[in-house]
Amino acid sequence: MNSVRNGWVPALLLGALLLATAAPARAQAERPLPRRMGPGPRARPEEVRRAVQEVVIARMREALHLTEEQEAKVVPRFTELMQTRTDHAMKRRAAMARLRLLLLDGTAGDQEIARALREVRAIDEDYLHREGELRGAIDGSLTPRQQGRLVFFEGRIRRVVQRRMQEAMGAGPRRGLMAPGRRPQPPDDGFDLQEDEP
Repeated sequence: MNSVRNGWVPALLLGALLLATAAPARAQAERPLPRRMGPGPRARPEEVRRAVQEVVIARMREALHLTEEQEAKVVPRFTELMQTRTDHAMKRRAAMARLRLLLLDGTAGDQEIARALREVRAIDEDYLHREGELRGAIDGSLTPRQQGRLVFFEGRIRRVVQRRMQEAMGAGPRRGLMAPGRRPQPPDDGFDLQEDEP
């Protein structure tokens, strides 16, 4: 029974991820010329993300054996934690892109660079503070055994989602989300370590 129940969740995750990646690719292949996307296609990734979150929440409930009282406290906070992570990743990517552009711009002054660097650090500090608050609230509603299970659950679910995304994109199991040959490589900016450097 448990193996049957465990089989449907990964299949659902894979299906949702396939929908998210296949629909935009199919739509692009049918269009002869690129054009602006309407509001319809933009909504689909949000729906997929919501579906994946629902699956993650359902799996968490099961893995932690939450009581109804715990569920009422933990699920909203865990959902907020997942949203906080998503928001942080988007903000950080944008701030890092601004910083990178300034570093590549030979005319950018030290004050501009320092301001962009402070922005990146402030985004990270805000996230760590909010994550700490949410984790404290979640842990306060769980037993030590459940807290331990949550640590392993989060690591496992992260690996499962990454693997499903790799499979959905046609890449084999590799480190990172996409095969290196398929990922657009940024121009060499001299900021990253070379392979043979420590």
